[in-house]
Amino acid sequence: MNVQVKKVYRNYYLNIISALFKKLGLPQLIDHLVPVDPQCQTRVSDAVQAIIYNMFDGRQALVHVERWAQEI
Repeated sequence: MNVQVKKVYRNYYLNIISALFKKLGLPQLIDHLVPVDPQCQTRVSDAVQAIIYNMFDGRQALVHVERWAQEI
């Protein structure tokens, strides 16, 4: 059997965390509990998820989370 690896994803565990986050219903709960300014263009649950993923991936400074998320 000949197996070739085309690409290795170092952040595979983020998929597991994402699945758990959704299975527990956390996005809906966060969005329900946190008041939102009508001008906000991002859901609060998305911001919380990005911060949690970033913590598991090595904790970039919050200033760099947007760039980090684009790379992921």
